Amino acid sequence: MAISHVLVPYDGSMHSQKALERGAALAQSLQAELEILYVDSATVDELRQPLIMTSSELEIYFDHKEDEIRRNLREMISKIPDARTVILYGSAAKGIVEYAQQSQPDLIVMGSRGLSTMSEMVLGSVSRYVTQRAQAPVMIIK
Repeated sequence: MAISHVLVPYDGSMHSQKALERGAALAQSLQAELEILYVDSATVDELRQPLIMTSSELEIYFDHKEDEIRRNLREMISKIPDARTVILYGSAAKGIVEYAQQSQPDLIVMGSRGLSTMSEMVLGSVSRYVTQRAQAPVMIIK
C-alpha cells in the first residue's frame, strides 16, 4: 500500500505532539501530503451556554476563536511548513472520522490520549472511536 496522504489529528496534548512529529517525519520520508486536523470541541462546550448574538457578532466570535487556535498551533506548525492545516468545530471523535471520510487519507496518525472534553471522556476515548470507525488505517502513538 502506497502512502501519499497522512492525516494527523492535533489537540495540543503531549501525545498529539508526538503523533505530529512522527506523522510529519513519515510523510517527509515518503514524500506524502501531510494534513493536520484540529477539532475545537471546547467551542461546542462553550456554546452550550446561552449566547445572545447577532449573526455578525457570532461571525466575529468564530473568527476570534479561529485566530486563537491558529496562534496556539503556529509554533508546532512552523516546524512543518508544507503541512496543510484544517480547523473544525464539534466533537473531536466524530469530526476526525467524518473529515477522514471526506479527505481520504492513506493513514491517520494520532496520539493515544488527548485534551478531551468531559463528555468525550465519559463516552470513551477519541482514539478508540477513530480506530473503530475510520476507513483508513490508524497508527496510535503513545
